[in-house]
Amino acid sequence: MTEPPPPGTPMRKVVPPRLVGPYLTGQRDVLAGHVYRAADPRLADPATAFSALRLGFDGSDFTPDLDEYYVIGWPARSCDGYRQSDEDEDLFIGPIPIPVGAVMHRIGTRGDELVAAYDGLAWLQVSGEE
Repeated sequence: MTEPPPPGTPMRKVVPPRLVGPYLTGQRDVLAGHVYRAADPRLADPATAFSALRLGFDGSDFTPDLDEYYVIGWPARSCDGYRQSDEDEDLFIGPIPIPVGAVMHRIGTRGDELVAAYDGLAWLQVSGEE
């Protein structure tokens, strides 16, 4: 059985491509579903992430040939309610508000790029981003 992460553990959630815009524009303000400890998988590129995180589930927006994918990262909190998923050993969270200080990264063939940081009210995009 997978134990909940101790508070402060860096956590990650892969974001489906169709939700990147809604997150960055404030139309989506919760995190939910499968999550993982940042230290667990080493995801150098989208194809590795697709395989390691089993992103090819029924109805998935992900494909093994994506050029990039996005993740939201935050430090675990005891109030987040981490639990083991019903299907496997993965961690799962019910809907929680995006934690203050969360960050969004784009991971692609050029590496890992910071896209935006959440200040509690809005995502502040890094200069150079549209």
